Amino acid sequence: MTQFLISIWFALARLPFSAYRLISSSISMLLAMLLFALARERRTVALTNLALCFPDAAQLQRIRWAVAHIYLYLRTFLDRAWLWAGNEKVVRDRVLIENPEALSVLDSTSPTIFLAPHFLGLDAAWSRLCLEIDMVTMYSNQKNPVLNSLILEGRSKFGDQLLLSRQQGVRPLLAAMKKGRPLYYLPDMDFGERDSVFVTFFGVKAATVTAVARLSKLLQAQVVPVTTKYSNGRYSIHIHEPLPNFPLDDDTQSTQVMNHHIESWVKDNIPQYLWLHKRFKTRPAGESRIY
Repeated sequence: MTQFLISIWFALARLPFSAYRLISSSISMLLAMLLFALARERRTVALTNLALCFPDAAQLQRIRWAVAHIYLYLRTFLDRAWLWAGNEKVVRDRVLIENPEALSVLDSTSPTIFLAPHFLGLDAAWSRLCLEIDMVTMYSNQKNPVLNSLILEGRSKFGDQLLLSRQQGVRPLLAAMKKGRPLYYLPDMDFGERDSVFVTFFGVKAATVTAVARLSKLLQAQVVPVTTKYSNGRYSIHIHEPLPNFPLDDDTQSTQVMNHHIESWVKDNIPQYLWLHKRFKTRPAGESRIY
């Protein structure tokens, strides 16, 4: 059944762009309305996250953000079919790097960490950057082996990319970075207390991994944020200036600074940040559960 659904998914992506955009948008809108009405747990997670991060926003506004987010989540998920199909021309046409000259920062002798917060277009950014450079990244294994294989093959379509599972540890990642591969790193998920500190995210304590701070200090790596926006079937990538004066001496302070930067980008693009993730699941000792 999984393979059958994947075949339909990829067949949809091969339609002419105008037809694909119309059909995929219609499917996503219909499913978004159904999921918001019926998927109680995920609806609650999204609305809880938005209420915690934007307590001054009206409830109706947070509902609009949540519905828009679910629609965009589905819409960008469908786009992974053409991202992973291996058609370089299509990816170049539909994913624009706003400031490609910023990639010249990679010519320096300093290792680079691409800081990629969980905006919904992060897979589009990965695929487009793969057409320009060879990188290393980490991934979490999926329970479904067919889907796991599809993701790995799709993210390896362009260039000579190195994908490491979290179970492989940090040593092969360090070795790859020392040889000049930039690291494409997603820093803002709740992986529990291990290797994490509690720093605020929109004023709420959130377990946040210190990997960016530790790696940038260990390798003297520059941290270059990459953010992506979806609009009308296409994506735009912005490569920011390296974070100034980063890292600080203290890993916790560095991680807090990183979160503040992510907050500023989220405020400019609220519906496209990953609100369906239980970002505040892990709580400091003595605090009650949020979800």
